[in-house]
Amino acid sequence: MNDEKLAQEIKTLVSKVIKIPEDKIDANANLFAELGVDSLLGVEIIASLDKQYDLDVPEEKLKNINTLNDIIGLVKEFLSKKK
Repeated sequence: MNDEKLAQEIKTLVSKVIKIPEDKIDANANLFAELGVDSLLGVEIIASLDKQYDLDVPEEKLKNINTLNDIIGLVKEFLSKKK
């Protein structure tokens, strides 16, 4: 899967979880401060990613996640390790 398609899939997934239209999500916007994501939604996003991409993201990695681009980078990192 190419990076652009992966990024779009992740954006769609995040959009569904946080109930904000995809076109309103800036990939560099802070999920918590600007998009209203709370810790429960954050856990739901990670759970959805785990399920969709069969990832097992350790909790310490989640502390560095603040934007959609951070999520995309994290998923890419884990998918590259699985190959």
